[in-house]
Amino acid sequence: MKRNVYLSVVILATMLLVMIAPVLAQESVLTGAPDEEYYMISFLSGIDYWKTCFQGFEDSARNHGVKVFYTGDASADVAKQVSVFEQVVAKNPKGIAVTCVNADALVDPINDAISKGIQVVTFDSDSPNSQRASYLSTGNEAVGARAAHYFADIVPDGKIALLYTVGAENSEARVDGFENEIVAAGLNIEVAAKVNDKGDQIEATKNMAAALQADPSINAVFCMDGVAGVAGPTAVMEAGRDDIKVVAFDTDSAVLDMVKNGEIMATVAQGTYSMGYWSMEFLFSLAHDLSKSALPTFVDTGVTFVESDTVDRYYVR
Repeated sequence: MKRNVYLSVVILATMLLVMIAPVLAQESVLTGAPDEEYYMISFLSGIDYWKTCFQGFEDSARNHGVKVFYTGDASADVAKQVSVFEQVVAKNPKGIAVTCVNADALVDPINDAISKGIQVVTFDSDSPNSQRASYLSTGNEAVGARAAHYFADIVPDGKIALLYTVGAENSEARVDGFENEIVAAGLNIEVAAKVNDKGDQIEATKNMAAALQADPSINAVFCMDGVAGVAGPTAVMEAGRDDIKVVAFDTDSAVLDMVKNGEIMATVAQGTYSMGYWSMEFLFSLAHDLSKSALPTFVDTGVTFVESDTVDRYYVR
């Protein structure tokens, strides 16, 4: 898997270099104006996951001598994200990288931004019906499928509870990939419960606890987004169910700590730095008309399953 992640990044880098090769010799073209601004917008702002994305965004911007800003609402509220996006559009930046809490709700705001000459790419969660130039993310259905095989290995005859934000595009795609692969590959596991974390850790813990009480046959939990990562194992511990295998998603420090001490068996690390770095590279290329051919409409930034023997590599420094 690590080799696959490495190759995907190398292929992406090579592809972009080929596209902009005719202008590489013109150093001034690759440097923006000092007052040139780009924004990264997320929902559930402040979690470690986005920090790594923004590190990549910043590093790319530094190479081009431009300014970047990070903003977003702390909740998973659709209306609030739309409001944040519209506020950023009003600042008239050169480009925006946005992760969409709801695909349909961002279609008109994204199209409006593009009509005003602002470049837009999506990362992590897409708005495919919008006019955004490209989508950079984990292949969510693919990682759901890989996770199904992981669970089949660690809990044969597994009865698995899925904990995620119902309605969030990225989580729903992971659920689809997970369930479809169980059927397609004939895996001897089943989804015993789907539990809504509602984008809130307290709600997630409460709802997971209720699911465990309602169905004692559950012997594994897949925490399919960042909010669920701590809530799932917390509910399991409070229920006294140390027989339950927990797999999380993302690499917040609290989740990594739980991997290290054995409360979580593994967590899925996404290529968050690459999402941020290449989002900014694409925006700069679009804003300066550097690419002589169309940018890819989708880039899979890859995942790795992080267990206790590799967890130390993933703390944000």
